[in-house]
Amino acid sequence: MAYGRSKMLLNGEVLPGASPLRGVPVKTTDELREIETLRATNALLVREIAALKEREARTQQLAHRDDLTGLYNRRRMRELLDSAIAEAARHGQRVGLLFIDLNGFKSINDAYGHAAGDRILSHVATRIAGRVRTGDIVCRFGGDEFVVVLPSVPDAKAVARVADAIRERLALPYWIDDNEQHLTAAIGESMYPHDGESADVLLHRADQTMYRLKARLTRPMISLGSTQPRHSRRRGDRSSDADGEIPGGDL
Repeated sequence: MAYGRSKMLLNGEVLPGASPLRGVPVKTTDELREIETLRATNALLVREIAALKEREARTQQLAHRDDLTGLYNRRRMRELLDSAIAEAARHGQRVGLLFIDLNGFKSINDAYGHAAGDRILSHVATRIAGRVRTGDIVCRFGGDEFVVVLPSVPDAKAVARVADAIRERLALPYWIDDNEQHLTAAIGESMYPHDGESADVLLHRADQTMYRLKARLTRPMISLGSTQPRHSRRRGDRSSDADGEIPGGDL
């Protein structure tokens, strides 16, 4: 038996003249090749399945997200708002909603071009997202309009506090071609169930409130062609911008 063991290869093949061990199956060369082929095929299938899942996840993300800002798009926001309302109805909770419209954005877009306007919108999206809770829903509704859904808010005062925080953050300076620009935002508020019990009604009420506020704003919302270049300001002069500064946010 010792002689037979010494003549066996590690892969199970038996050298001529060797005695195979009893009870140990011996695989032929063809069988070993078939096993290796199956292993390679299995590894290939695993990689292909992983790539397919990644593509599906990417496709789903694109279907739910705004291409420019990465925020939820209008369709996905409606789905999440419906879910938040249903959850609030089951547990006797409230849902807040903010409808945000930028004042003066069209002037920037017309004066500096769509590329600059897109950078402004991306920066606005980041500023809004930085002023809400992790579970809140931020959406680019279209153009320069945004919607924020606030599930499980205690009262209307809490909704107003979030609106104030967003309004203050959006009012900080933006920069284009070394010129300081300013935008303000009209923000309409509504709350489930006080202002309505469906997504359509809540959006309509917040939209109406936003346009009433927008109509009352009469002062200029943007200063084009600022005479004070960005690089001429000392660091200390921008202390008002620095609170909660977003990395890479200056344009």
